Amino acid sequence: MATETAHAARIFRLPRWAIGAIYLGVLVLAEALIAIQDPSNPTIFPFQQYGLTLHILLVFALLFHAVTIQDRDIELSVFLMALSLAPLIRIFSLSMPRFWGTAPTATLPWLAVVGIPLLTAAAAVAYVQQLSPWLLGLAVRSWKELWVQVLIGLTGIPLGFVEYTILREQAWITGETITEVLFGGVVIFFATGLAEELIFRGIMMRRAMQVLGNKVGVLFVTLVFSAMHIFFRNAFDLTFVFLVGLLYAVVVVKTKSLWGAIMSHTLGNVILYLIAPFLLGAILPPLGP
Repeated sequence: MATETAHAARIFRLPRWAIGAIYLGVLVLAEALIAIQDPSNPTIFPFQQYGLTLHILLVFALLFHAVTIQDRDIELSVFLMALSLAPLIRIFSLSMPRFWGTAPTATLPWLAVVGIPLLTAAAAVAYVQQLSPWLLGLAVRSWKELWVQVLIGLTGIPLGFVEYTILREQAWITGETITEVLFGGVVIFFATGLAEELIFRGIMMRRAMQVLGNKVGVLFVTLVFSAMHIFFRNAFDLTFVFLVGLLYAVVVVKTKSLWGAIMSHTLGNVILYLIAPFLLGAILPPLGP
């Protein structure tokens, strides 16, 4: 009888891709709930608390699932643990009080604070999973490789201007001064460039490729990365982010280094939030209040 039960459990066990698809669907639903605005008052997001709750439950589900299958399927277990970093991004961003206010120019100090637990969580997962800087693509093996990564990183400049024409975001600084740009650049580097690339193209993509195969793993992580941008409520930007995420993934796989993607991601956000609103603001003024 026990043998028959164990055999039945094996028969009805979901394939790995189906498990990933279910968790991705929950993530997309949570992000969609967070992004819904009140038609009569765009500053109100009536379902945000439900989306946040779903993200919290998703983290617990992923970690519990990872622990319970650790002895049977270690590859899937470490993948689920890595995947839990995605909802953690939104939990940190929504749970951190905005002591400096909600104006766009108050975003940088808030982002600096959010980046601390985010980087800590990513480092903790990497440590537990024994992912060394070399395996994560954070080591530089030669000067030639460094220059290749610099050239890849420079793609962030045109990408940032393209995304500004799509979103036309408000500036995160009060003026285009060197001091403000440098401070903003450092914050953006640690909180978005380094943290997000380490999470998505470093830890998560490596585990997804092991579990789902190279092509499906790259596609899965790119979809997760795109889902985390639903809050912009812009179909053109979702398409843009998907293509850029796919580009970063291919570059990381081909070069086995994260630095090009980190630099490009950082420069893209520096252009989008710190420079383009001033350089292009006269012909493409930022949207919103």
